Amino acid sequence: MGASALLLTVAACGGNGTVAAPVSSGPPSGSVPVSSPPPSSPPVSPPPVSAPPKSRPTQGVPPGDTAPAAGQINASALPAGYPHDVTLAEGGSVVVIQAEEGGCDKLSAKAGEQTATQVAVLVTITKAPHGQMCPMHVREISLPVRLAAPLGGRELVLKPGP
Repeated sequence: MGASALLLTVAACGGNGTVAAPVSSGPPSGSVPVSSPPPSSPPVSPPPVSAPPKSRPTQGVPPGDTAPAAGQINASALPAGYPHDVTLAEGGSVVVIQAEEGGCDKLSAKAGEQTATQVAVLVTITKAPHGQMCPMHVREISLPVRLAAPLGGRELVLKPGP
């Protein structure tokens, strides 16, 4: 074995596992310079927790409306499936029935007899003719009914309409 091969073997084995790279004055021709990795960016923190966005609720009493007093609504005459969720708007001059309308069914409401002690509101559900195909979807609707005078302390009686 030649002296140069022996020197190369000793240099490679005796360097504690490290190999010295040859020193050059610039990149060799035909090679692409390697860029250094980008500096690490600081960790991204989650956005601060804030209050939920202000919006009109889909259930409950809408802003600006009021709920009738407990026991003021009498919906005992309505058949099962008829809407009976009620709010009052415009200072009690408008009764608003919150309902779900689906498929080909159409809901309507109108003021009935109004006395000093009670107000009747007639609620009607118009069904599609038998055999008519209807979409299977539900819509949330509001049925406003204007009264001759604000409801005040009068009883609100919900009845099925014609």
